[in-house]
Amino acid sequence: MKVSDAILGRRSMRTFRSDPVPRADVEWIVDHARRAASNGNLQPWHLYVTTGAARQRLVDAILAAIDAGEPTAREYGVYPAVFRPPYDERRKTVGKQLYGVLGVPKGDAAGMARQFRRNYEFFGAPVGMILCIDRDMGQGQWLDCGAFLDQIMLLAREKGLHTCAQGAFGPFHKIIKRLLGIPEDRIVLCGIALGYADENEPPNNLVTERAPAADFATWLDS
Repeated sequence: MKVSDAILGRRSMRTFRSDPVPRADVEWIVDHARRAASNGNLQPWHLYVTTGAARQRLVDAILAAIDAGEPTAREYGVYPAVFRPPYDERRKTVGKQLYGVLGVPKGDAAGMARQFRRNYEFFGAPVGMILCIDRDMGQGQWLDCGAFLDQIMLLAREKGLHTCAQGAFGPFHKIIKRLLGIPEDRIVLCGIALGYADENEPPNNLVTERAPAADFATWLDS
Protein backbone atom coordinates (compact mmCIF):
# COMPACT_ATOMS: atom_id res chain seq x y z
CA MET A 1 0.00 0.00 0.00
CA LYS A 2 1.30 3.44 -0.92
CA VAL A 3 1.31 6.11 1.77
CA SER A 4 -1.08 8.17 -0.32
CA ASP A 5 -3.51 5.24 -0.48
CA ALA A 6 -3.45 4.93 3.30
CA ILE A 7 -4.05 8.66 3.73
CA LEU A 8 -6.92 8.79 1.25
CA GLY A 9 -8.43 5.57 2.60
CA ARG A 10 -8.33 6.63 6.25
CA ARG A 11 -11.46 8.07 7.80
CA SER A 12 -13.14 7.93 11.17
CA MET A 13 -15.19 4.76 11.30
CA ARG A 14 -18.14 4.56 13.67
CA THR A 15 -19.28 0.98 13.18
CA PHE A 16 -16.90 -1.95 13.57
CA ARG A 17 -17.35 -5.68 13.17
CA SER A 18 -16.74 -7.86 16.22
CA ASP A 19 -14.10 -9.93 14.38
CA PRO A 20 -11.01 -10.20 16.60
CA VAL A 21 -7.84 -8.48 15.46
CA PRO A 22 -4.73 -10.68 15.63
CA ARG A 23 -2.50 -9.47 18.46
CA ALA A 24 0.49 -9.75 16.11
CA ASP A 25 -1.09 -7.12 13.84
CA VAL A 26 -1.69 -4.73 16.74
CA GLU A 27 1.87 -5.22 17.96
CA TRP A 28 3.18 -4.59 14.43
CA ILE A 29 1.23 -1.31 14.21
CA VAL A 30 2.45 -0.08 17.59
CA ASP A 31 6.04 -1.16 16.93
CA HIS A 32 6.17 0.70 13.63
CA ALA A 33 4.35 3.78 14.98
CA ARG A 34 7.19 4.36 17.45
CA ARG A 35 9.20 5.73 14.51
CA ALA A 36 7.00 8.83 14.54
CA ALA A 37 8.90 12.12 14.53
CA SER A 38 9.40 13.77 17.92
CA ASN A 39 11.20 16.92 19.02
CA GLY A 40 14.59 15.99 20.44
CA ASN A 41 13.58 12.32 20.12
CA LEU A 42 11.70 12.59 23.43
CA GLN A 43 9.06 10.08 22.28
CA PRO A 44 6.58 11.42 24.88
CA TRP A 45 3.65 9.12 24.11
CA HIS A 46 2.22 6.44 26.40
CA LEU A 47 -0.21 3.94 24.90
CA TYR A 48 -2.55 1.59 26.75
CA VAL A 49 -4.05 -1.17 24.59
CA THR A 50 -7.17 -2.96 25.83
CA THR A 51 -8.87 -6.03 24.42
CA GLY A 52 -11.19 -8.72 25.74
CA ALA A 53 -12.24 -8.46 29.38
CA ALA A 54 -10.04 -5.41 30.04
CA ARG A 55 -11.70 -3.46 27.25
CA GLN A 56 -15.16 -4.51 28.43
CA ARG A 57 -14.46 -3.42 32.02
CA LEU A 58 -13.51 0.03 30.75
CA VAL A 59 -16.62 0.28 28.57
CA ASP A 60 -18.91 -0.88 31.38
CA ALA A 61 -17.43 1.50 33.93
CA ILE A 62 -17.78 4.56 31.71
CA LEU A 63 -21.33 3.71 30.66
CA ALA A 64 -22.27 3.12 34.29
CA ALA A 65 -20.88 6.54 35.20
CA ILE A 66 -22.91 8.14 32.42
CA ASP A 67 -26.10 6.39 33.56
CA ALA A 68 -25.45 7.48 37.15
CA GLY A 69 -24.94 11.09 36.08
CA GLU A 70 -21.48 11.27 37.61
CA PRO A 71 -19.76 14.62 37.04
CA THR A 72 -16.90 14.78 34.54
CA ALA A 73 -14.20 17.29 33.73
CA ARG A 74 -11.70 17.58 30.91
CA GLU A 75 -8.01 18.09 31.57
CA TYR A 76 -7.56 20.15 28.42
CA GLY A 77 -9.69 22.01 25.89
CA VAL A 78 -10.56 20.12 22.74
CA TYR A 79 -11.89 23.16 20.89
CA PRO A 80 -11.08 26.88 20.94
CA ALA A 81 -12.91 28.97 23.53
CA VAL A 82 -14.60 30.95 20.74
CA PHE A 83 -15.34 29.63 17.26
CA ARG A 84 -14.90 31.91 14.26
CA PRO A 85 -15.06 31.45 10.48
CA PRO A 86 -14.19 29.20 8.77
CA TYR A 87 -13.80 26.77 11.68
CA ASP A 88 -17.29 27.10 13.08
CA GLU A 89 -18.87 26.35 9.71
CA ARG A 90 -16.65 23.30 9.19
CA ARG A 91 -17.62 21.87 12.56
CA LYS A 92 -21.32 22.45 11.98
CA THR A 93 -21.18 21.01 8.46
CA VAL A 94 -19.61 17.72 9.50
CA GLY A 95 -22.06 17.45 12.39
CA LYS A 96 -25.01 17.85 10.04
CA GLN A 97 -23.53 15.33 7.62
CA LEU A 98 -22.83 12.71 10.26
CA TYR A 99 -26.18 12.88 12.03
CA GLY A 100 -27.88 13.09 8.65
CA VAL A 101 -26.51 9.72 7.49
CA LEU A 102 -27.34 8.31 10.93
CA GLY A 103 -30.95 9.39 10.55
CA VAL A 104 -30.84 11.60 13.64
CA PRO A 105 -32.75 14.82 12.87
CA LYS A 106 -31.81 18.22 14.26
CA GLY A 107 -33.20 18.69 17.74
CA ASP A 108 -33.30 14.96 18.53
CA ALA A 109 -31.27 15.22 21.73
CA ALA A 110 -31.99 11.62 22.73
CA GLY A 111 -30.83 10.31 19.36
CA MET A 112 -27.65 12.36 19.51
CA ALA A 113 -26.96 11.14 23.05
CA ARG A 114 -27.43 7.50 21.97
CA GLN A 115 -24.98 7.93 19.13
CA PHE A 116 -22.44 9.79 21.25
CA ARG A 117 -22.67 7.04 23.86
CA ARG A 118 -21.30 4.60 21.28
CA ASN A 119 -17.94 6.40 21.59
CA TYR A 120 -17.49 4.68 24.92
CA GLU A 121 -18.05 1.28 23.36
CA PHE A 122 -15.23 2.07 20.92
CA PHE A 123 -18.00 1.84 18.29
CA GLY A 124 -17.87 -1.92 18.65
CA ALA A 125 -14.16 -2.23 17.79
CA PRO A 126 -12.48 -5.14 19.59
CA VAL A 127 -9.35 -3.10 20.34
CA GLY A 128 -9.60 0.05 22.43
CA MET A 129 -6.51 2.18 22.97
CA ILE A 130 -5.89 5.11 25.28
CA LEU A 131 -3.17 7.62 24.37
CA CYS A 132 -1.54 9.62 27.19
CA ILE A 133 1.20 12.18 27.73
CA ASP A 134 3.14 13.14 30.84
CA ARG A 135 1.60 16.18 32.50
CA ASP A 136 4.87 18.12 32.57
CA MET A 137 5.45 17.91 28.81
CA GLY A 138 5.32 21.03 26.64
CA GLN A 139 3.28 21.96 23.58
CA GLY A 140 5.93 20.52 21.28
CA GLN A 141 5.42 17.10 22.82
CA TRP A 142 1.66 17.33 22.21
CA LEU A 143 2.57 17.76 18.53
CA ASP A 144 4.70 14.62 18.79
CA CYS A 145 1.77 12.64 20.17
CA GLY A 146 -0.34 13.84 17.26
CA ALA A 147 2.28 12.48 14.86
CA PHE A 148 2.31 9.16 16.75
CA LEU A 149 -1.49 8.98 16.62
CA ASP A 150 -1.45 9.58 12.87
CA GLN A 151 1.12 6.83 12.38
CA ILE A 152 -1.13 4.35 14.17
CA MET A 153 -4.12 5.27 12.01
CA LEU A 154 -2.18 5.02 8.75
CA LEU A 155 -0.37 1.82 9.65
CA ALA A 156 -3.73 0.28 10.51
CA ARG A 157 -4.78 0.72 6.90
CA GLU A 158 -1.83 -1.38 5.74
CA LYS A 159 -3.23 -4.25 7.80
CA GLY A 160 -6.73 -3.79 6.40
CA LEU A 161 -7.91 -2.20 9.64
CA HIS A 162 -9.67 1.06 10.39
CA THR A 163 -9.63 3.43 13.34
CA CYS A 164 -11.43 6.28 15.02
CA ALA A 165 -9.57 8.78 17.19
CA GLN A 166 -11.85 9.73 20.10
CA GLY A 167 -11.37 12.86 22.16
CA ALA A 168 -14.63 11.91 23.90
CA PHE A 169 -12.72 9.79 26.44
CA GLY A 170 -11.02 12.80 28.01
CA PRO A 171 -13.75 13.69 30.54
CA PHE A 172 -13.60 10.18 32.02
CA HIS A 173 -9.89 10.30 32.78
CA LYS A 174 -10.36 9.40 36.46
CA ILE A 175 -12.14 6.15 35.62
CA ILE A 176 -9.68 5.35 32.85
CA LYS A 177 -6.66 5.94 35.07
CA ARG A 178 -8.07 3.83 37.88
CA LEU A 179 -8.92 0.85 35.67
CA LEU A 180 -5.79 0.92 33.52
CA GLY A 181 -3.31 1.82 36.24
CA ILE A 182 -2.35 5.12 34.61
CA PRO A 183 -0.37 7.43 36.93
CA GLU A 184 -1.99 10.73 37.89
CA ASP A 185 0.93 12.62 36.36
CA ARG A 186 -0.27 11.60 32.88
CA ILE A 187 -3.02 13.25 30.86
CA VAL A 188 -5.50 11.17 28.88
CA LEU A 189 -5.34 12.64 25.38
CA CYS A 190 -7.79 10.43 23.51
CA GLY A 191 -9.09 6.96 22.83
CA ILE A 192 -8.50 5.04 19.60
CA ALA A 193 -10.90 2.42 18.28
CA LEU A 194 -9.16 -0.19 16.13
CA GLY A 195 -10.73 -3.02 14.19
CA TYR A 196 -12.35 -4.17 10.97
CA ALA A 197 -14.91 -1.58 9.93
CA ASP A 198 -18.28 -2.53 8.53
CA GLU A 199 -17.89 -0.44 5.40
CA ASN A 200 -21.52 -1.02 4.38
CA GLU A 201 -22.80 0.99 7.34
CA PRO A 202 -23.92 4.55 6.41
CA PRO A 203 -21.69 6.49 8.85
CA ASN A 204 -18.62 4.69 7.54
CA ASN A 205 -19.29 5.98 4.04
CA LEU A 206 -19.12 9.61 5.10
CA VAL A 207 -16.10 11.26 3.51
CA THR A 208 -15.64 14.67 5.10
CA GLU A 209 -14.86 17.74 3.03
CA ARG A 210 -11.36 19.17 3.03
CA ALA A 211 -10.36 22.71 2.11
CA PRO A 212 -8.20 22.99 -1.04
CA ALA A 213 -4.49 23.56 -0.50
CA ALA A 214 -4.86 27.09 -1.85
CA ASP A 215 -6.89 27.96 1.26
CA PHE A 216 -4.11 27.20 3.73
CA ALA A 217 -0.79 26.95 1.88
CA THR A 218 1.25 30.06 1.16
CA TRP A 219 3.90 29.76 -1.52
CA LEU A 220 6.95 32.07 -1.45
CA ASP A 221 9.18 31.70 -4.48
CA SER A 222 11.14 34.92 -4.46
